[in-house]
Amino acid sequence: MNQKWEVLIARLRKDFSISGDLLSVLFLVGIQESGEGFRHFDQQEKTDLVKLGKYTLLSRAGYYDKITISGRDPLFIPSDEHPLPKDTEAIDNILKKEVLFYFHEHHIV
Repeated sequence: MNQKWEVLIARLRKDFSISGDLLSVLFLVGIQESGEGFRHFDQQEKTDLVKLGKYTLLSRAGYYDKITISGRDPLFIPSDEHPLPKDTEAIDNILKKEVLFYFHEHHIV
């Protein structure tokens, strides 16, 4: 997984001029999921996009359930069946794995 992650990060740095850390990748996922495209975002918008990226990926992995209400931002609630690990490193690894799947599915890498 580490080699695939490094290949993805190199590609994203080149294509999107990001720093290459997990937060910047979550930001890109959030932009994609919001459907807004690239523009200038204020700090609160950036924070919200990172959260959207994070919870989108964790919902794909089964740790959150995504509830969509027409005309509103999606809500993410923790899954009763699949509790999220408490260890930050384990969560980061889950997110990285889901990032790889996500970008592969979207034909970015």
